[in-house]
Amino acid sequence: EAPPAPPADGALIRGMFLEGARWDGDAGSLADPRPMELVVPFPMVHFRPVERQKKAGRPGVYSCPAYMYPVRTGSRERPSYTVSVDLKSGAFDPDHWVKRGTALLLALAT
Repeated sequence: EAPPAPPADGALIRGMFLEGARWDGDAGSLADPRPMELVVPFPMVHFRPVERQKKAGRPGVYSCPAYMYPVRTGSRERPSYTVSVDLKSGAFDPDHWVKRGTALLLALAT
């Protein structure tokens, strides 16, 4: 499929993976993974620049960490954590996804 035209602001990112959950495109939120699904492809995301502000936990929104690779601890020379992405938590409380260790991965190999 041909990529869409570049946005006027921000960047389109594709090729991410979701671990510990799946993305329900119809509901536009996180959902429990299907049996035997450990990691699933995540749809394209449009990152837009916003002013930095103090973030308070919003109800129904999971602040999903994104890591460069599956080894989340990383090292001092090569940290793994990159950014948190706010995702709708769907039928579950955001704490449900924290307990499952749900995260976005930019690569599946270290």
